[in-house]
Amino acid sequence: MLSTMHSLMRKGAKSEIDYVASIWWATWYARNKLLFEGKKPDPRETMAKAKAIVVAYQSMQFKEQDSPRSIKEKEAQRWNPPPSSKLKINVDAAVHAESQMAGLGAVIKNSQGQVVVAAVKSIDFQGDVSIAEAKAVQWGMEVASKASFTNVIVETDCSMVADLANNKVSNKTEIWWTIAEIQSSRQDFQSIDFQHVPRQCNASAHSLAKRALKSSGSVIWQDEFPADVLCLFDGFI
Repeated sequence: MLSTMHSLMRKGAKSEIDYVASIWWATWYARNKLLFEGKKPDPRETMAKAKAIVVAYQSMQFKEQDSPRSIKEKEAQRWNPPPSSKLKINVDAAVHAESQMAGLGAVIKNSQGQVVVAAVKSIDFQGDVSIAEAKAVQWGMEVASKASFTNVIVETDCSMVADLANNKVSNKTEIWWTIAEIQSSRQDFQSIDFQHVPRQCNASAHSLAKRALKSSGSVIWQDEFPADVLCLFDGFI
């Protein structure tokens, strides 16, 4: 029996595996009925039970996969392009505690998902990851301003920074100085929104932030990108 299951698993035959497993279970159930209750099983009834189990299980799986909630969750975990009238800036920070350095990454994409600007910057790490994340937002805004982009959406995977930038919460710690500078820079844009996204939606910016740790200073690429930067976007929208 195990060899049969292994063979099906190697072939990736999911539906066949479901049937075999349900038949085994139904047979085991019928055996117990015979041993402990003296009830002789009807083979046709046993097979019917096995089939009913598979149909019910697969139906439940299908509904779960295609439910509005699961579709919404999948969409929430995927990067979504901005409206045609705007550009989207994804930013992130990476920290190297031993060297006390932080890398900032910013990538700007259009409504077709094409990268128009990518930028990296290394800074001194101040001991607070949230401050580094706020610095990444500030860096992304600076890059957009230099490129004369005035209608943008800024996405970060740090919810606290997104809330602070949107004035949803207040904070009196050291991060507030960076937030104050972000608020002051809003005047450079006709339209700017700050959004929190899951890390899965921020993969390109995260890759750039890690790359920033390997260099010093800052670099901005627009329209043309070196091969090692382009490869960071492979597999990401």
